[in-house]
Amino acid sequence: MKIQWSSVLVGTVAAGCVSLSAGNPVRPPAGRSAAELTQDQARCEQHAKAQPKNRGDHYLACMIASGYTVNWDMDNIGWVVGVAQTRPHEPMAVFTELEACDRQADDTTKSTFVPPLPPELESAIKGETKSPGFEGFNQRPRAARALVACIHERGYAVRPRVPYER
Repeated sequence: MKIQWSSVLVGTVAAGCVSLSAGNPVRPPAGRSAAELTQDQARCEQHAKAQPKNRGDHYLACMIASGYTVNWDMDNIGWVVGVAQTRPHEPMAVFTELEACDRQADDTTKSTFVPPLPPELESAIKGETKSPGFEGFNQRPRAARALVACIHERGYAVRPRVPYER
């Protein structure tokens, strides 16, 4: 019994030491060097570790605020969306605004009026419906439009998702 508990404890401690950057791929902005990427990752890990919960999301919010494209998990609606900022934001604003867009999109019903999107935003939806896991964009088109509109209004853009390394 003691051996089993030791294994569980060691596994738990080791899991807590895993780098937040390891499981969260990002796409740097054009011209960002490898050294700058490493510095940004370290700064964002420190920011995330200072938060009481949702550290992975806080890490990603900091990376978005630093100009990177990340895969943001829209927990409420159940989609993972590539997101980048189109104007400067603070990490905490990124976190709260993307969470609000996720809730707003998930609350969208068949009777919710969602105005038509401009062609460039509509193309973001069409591009994502071709990606694996985005069947929901087709199944809930109003929610997809509401999500893209909300993200755009708050100074972000839907981008192609960042591939996960294997």
